[in-house]
Amino acid sequence: MAAITVRSLDEDVRRRLKVRAARNNRSMEAEVRAILAAAAAEEDRPEQAATGPEAPAQGRITLVLQASGLTPRERVVAGYIAQGWTNRQIAVHLYLSERTVESHVGSVLRKLGYRSRAGVAAWHAAMSGGLGPQEPG
Repeated sequence: MAAITVRSLDEDVRRRLKVRAARNNRSMEAEVRAILAAAAAEEDRPEQAATGPEAPAQGRITLVLQASGLTPRERVVAGYIAQGWTNRQIAVHLYLSERTVESHVGSVLRKLGYRSRAGVAAWHAAMSGGLGPQEPG
């Protein structure tokens, strides 16, 4: 895992990062992680999103949220994926078999249109403001 030293950043970049982190109610480290996850996810997105590249970000987020079709359990699994949990850790925590979790992970990836867990992490960060998994209820 790479370490990012905020002290070495340009003062303007550091100030902007601090403002953005405060606006999103996150630590600077959590904000950097969200930015990096979003950047990594861009490489995993299908060539053309349903809204097209010129659509505003908020419109794409709304469309993904509406079109994702995730079940409540899949949303919970997506939250744990976003936190970096393994299938085994998720299975133990949710009292499921590892195979069932693998199935949920596959469904989440397919429904959201990602090929990797990094894309799911970025999606979850955008949808939840960086909060952990939300249990249905």
